[in-house]
Amino acid sequence: MNCKSLLLLILLTTRFCTVMSQIPDLSHLHNDKEKIDSLLSYCETLRINQRGVAGNYPALLQVALKGLTFTRRDQYNERARFFFYAALGNYYQVKFDSAQYYFYESLHAAQQGKEPKQITKACVALIPVNFQLQQETKADECKNILQSIVDTTRDKNVLQDGYYALGSYYQFKSYYSSAQDYFIKSLELREKQVDTTNDPKKKFDYAIQCDMLSKLYLNTGMTDKSIDVLRQAARFMDVSPNVGNRLISSFVEAYTSAGNIDSALSYNKKLESRTKNDLAFSSEIMSSDLNIGIYYIDHKKYDQALPYINKSDTIANRVQSPLLLFQTEMIRGRWYEETGKYDQAIAVLSKSIPVAKQLNKELYANDLKYMALAQKGKGNMNVAMQYYEQYAEVTDSITKEKLSRNLADQETRYQTSQKEQRIVALGKQNQLDALELQNASRTRLLLVLGLGALGIITLLLYFIYRNKEKLNTVLNSQNEQLGKLNAQLAIANETKAKLFGIIGHDLRSPVGKIVQLLQLQKENPQALDEASRKRHEAQLKTASENVLETMEDLLLWSKSQMQHFEPVLSTVEITPLLHMEIGLLQDQLDDKKLSVDVQVSDALEKKTDENFITIIFRNLLQNAVKYGTENSVIQIAADGRQLSVSNESRTADAAAMNDRLTSNSVDSKNSGLGLQIARDLAVAIGANISFQQEKGDRIIAILQWP
Repeated sequence: MNCKSLLLLILLTTRFCTVMSQIPDLSHLHNDKEKIDSLLSYCETLRINQRGVAGNYPALLQVALKGLTFTRRDQYNERARFFFYAALGNYYQVKFDSAQYYFYESLHAAQQGKEPKQITKACVALIPVNFQLQQETKADECKNILQSIVDTTRDKNVLQDGYYALGSYYQFKSYYSSAQDYFIKSLELREKQVDTTNDPKKKFDYAIQCDMLSKLYLNTGMTDKSIDVLRQAARFMDVSPNVGNRLISSFVEAYTSAGNIDSALSYNKKLESRTKNDLAFSSEIMSSDLNIGIYYIDHKKYDQALPYINKSDTIANRVQSPLLLFQTEMIRGRWYEETGKYDQAIAVLSKSIPVAKQLNKELYANDLKYMALAQKGKGNMNVAMQYYEQYAEVTDSITKEKLSRNLADQETRYQTSQKEQRIVALGKQNQLDALELQNASRTRLLLVLGLGALGIITLLLYFIYRNKEKLNTVLNSQNEQLGKLNAQLAIANETKAKLFGIIGHDLRSPVGKIVQLLQLQKENPQALDEASRKRHEAQLKTASENVLETMEDLLLWSKSQMQHFEPVLSTVEITPLLHMEIGLLQDQLDDKKLSVDVQVSDALEKKTDENFITIIFRNLLQNAVKYGTENSVIQIAADGRQLSVSNESRTADAAAMNDRLTSNSVDSKNSGLGLQIARDLAVAIGANISFQQEKGDRIIAILQWP
């Protein structure tokens, strides 16, 4: 989440209301049912707020609580709806704890009444609330409830809300591919009726969902798609001031991200004209102004950026929202740093950094970066270096988390696809079962007609039986073909997973080294003297050559393996391979002051796959370097039956290593992937890997042939 993406959170959560609407007169209504229907209708009018009346959300809460007094305990649907409106009244007043309470009351009432539509609506709302309250476990529970409904219902209204909520869930988890899939499914269902319906709620929901999808596209750098989906929603801009102003603000963000400042300024003026700085739309106004300010800062036009930052700062101080004040401080701190006002930058960023640390790692990293630059500009090199080191640490953590999320996102998409295929298959089976029941019923009816129609019945049964046999033959043939395709797909997926795992694992360390060297050279070149600079350039050149050589080997090998993940056996000299891998790890060895003692005969040869055995050596050596104690010696010994890598380690444990070797699951945030890859490759060439612990904190990795 960068500076711009936080504006989505502001846009979703910040509302301010000033005027209280009147509860409708119920005195002329005859019974509680009429009063309940009247209040529910009025609640929906307040929610949509088609005329843009201020103060609707406190009124919505008041009317909803009034409506609950007319309901009985067994009126589950009505109670669920009133609880839902009460929750919305709290939510848009930024009372998230109260909103969560009423949303859960709505969910429980809907579950008691077995009302899938209301269950879906409650879960749709609870997912963002639970994420905002940092209660991810509760969000997961709501997602699971929704998933079970979506997988079993055919109601399009339930499906479009369910798909939207699942998309929102995955967007909050930064699983952008899965979120995009669900948002598009929901919009496709809504698109079929949104142009022909007179229901403002459907148009309201369609426009808001388009806006959410446009934000997702911006997060993934697809600005053209973001603008296109906003244009789809723009035809419903007048359904409510809330919708119109939100879409205009989103257009400003999309056009600034696309580099089209003229269009962004045009929409910003349009928003000013519509809102006239009304605090009810402070989040939309600030989002628009700050995005333009960020654009001008990015393009070094600081004088043009300042008025928009000042305007945003004025609104934030009038509203006194901590979130809005933080956003303005963060961007103003960057403006101060880039314009050389280092004292002001340090003062503003000092207030911004603690808030950013609580909100989001990417925001925190940005603040640390600009604080480091401000301290450097001030001449406080030691303090600047401390902030830069924190920035590098947080950035590294973000990179690992993004990799983990990407892998989890792809796995989620794959599992979802598999599940949908199973649902389709079950649907076809149900249709076939229904057809068989229909045929059986028809047969019984014909038999009852009597002996007079026996000949006709017999003839009909014959044709039915023949058609059924043909159908079964066709289905059996298709099932056999489907089984073969599934088997081939499973093999291909397994092969692909191994290849990408090997490539990612073997390239991660050298590429990380290059990134660190480049960052040091870019961010703090003055800290290097001539000797350090030459040594730095030599290290960078060596690391780049190692990456290139490793990448070429892996890509050539992966191309040969794409059809079948099987070894190609040949006579391989062991000692040269060991020395080559030691050379690739030389920078890491130097960093930890490790040395390698190779006690392997130059004449040692094995009949094996050279690429497989190379990756196994590389993983065992990387493991020894990773856990090796500084200033120690890594010993490599081999004979005709086994090869061992021994190192001193105070952190590694042989039992834990063996557990990782036998585990079938890997947490991508931790270690274990390389060992499992090495294990699989060792099995493929008929070998075995194990770890042993010796006295004196030494651990031995053993590669053994039968």
